[in-house]
Amino acid sequence: MTLPTSSSLVKNIARPGETISSYRYERRVGGKGANQAIAIIKAGGTADFYGSVGQDGLWVKDTVGAFGLDPSGISISDVPTGRALIQISDSGENSIILFPGANCSQLPEETWETSGVAFPECTHVLLQNEIHMECTLYALNNSVNAITVYNPSPMPSSQEINEFPWDKVDWLIVNEGEAEDLYKVLSRHGSSFGESPSEILLLLSTQPALATTNIICTLGKDGVVAFIPAFHRQKQEHNHNTPNFIRLPAAVLQGTIRDTTGAGDCFTGYLVQGLMEFGPQATPGHGIRESDIVSILMTCVQVSLSKHFSASKSI
Repeated sequence: MTLPTSSSLVKNIARPGETISSYRYERRVGGKGANQAIAIIKAGGTADFYGSVGQDGLWVKDTVGAFGLDPSGISISDVPTGRALIQISDSGENSIILFPGANCSQLPEETWETSGVAFPECTHVLLQNEIHMECTLYALNNSVNAITVYNPSPMPSSQEINEFPWDKVDWLIVNEGEAEDLYKVLSRHGSSFGESPSEILLLLSTQPALATTNIICTLGKDGVVAFIPAFHRQKQEHNHNTPNFIRLPAAVLQGTIRDTTGAGDCFTGYLVQGLMEFGPQATPGHGIRESDIVSILMTCVQVSLSKHFSASKSI
């Protein structure tokens, strides 16, 4: 998924009904799919990328190519290219409005179907929710023996969540708000509640749809917490301190926050590359140890603080 971003740098995020001026404007290639694929490459991995742009977005193919990403998987649609309109405040916070445009076309899938070409062979499939839901389902249904990673952002509708084949997702990556929203829908617990991130994650993991799913929850400045079923140890009556979660604090920020846009995508790309290093069939408890997950997450929380994706050796 490729989504050019138009970023306006402002003192504060505009409030409802407020008109403000920005002091700088930037145009970049972005979108969660492109960001995450480029992050995998910057982490030292390889990635095949598939998405769509309109005739007005041909420049995107050249730009992603300059990042080392093969643009041949980007289809050209008759629909205008999608856009992300971003406000970035002096404090580093952002507000994003998405226009789906060509991102919601199903050109790659239609091409595979009409030409009789099989879904690309791969070891890991990384999906996010800035594409058509049918594209996500197509990938999950056709990625034979691949490790699947899903970042449901923006959050799907309640109907899509209830109908989604969660049993086909090996790794789920959410932030704290997304984890709570997902739990509310799956459990039909519609009201707000004040549990900690670890408690929300535990509640989420008890849902039958996610019984075997590895769940990673990013916490922004508070780091990350993970629930890995293979390493879950039930607390015994004589040992109340047995850990059920992997939790790491955020890295110490050097300097000031400049821009948080894409930090989650950078985290996700480095996570997937970390998993890829253990081979195509490696899963927690079978080729991946608990200490390996800790090491991968440690790298992720460090690199996600960087404004620009860095080579993994420099982190």
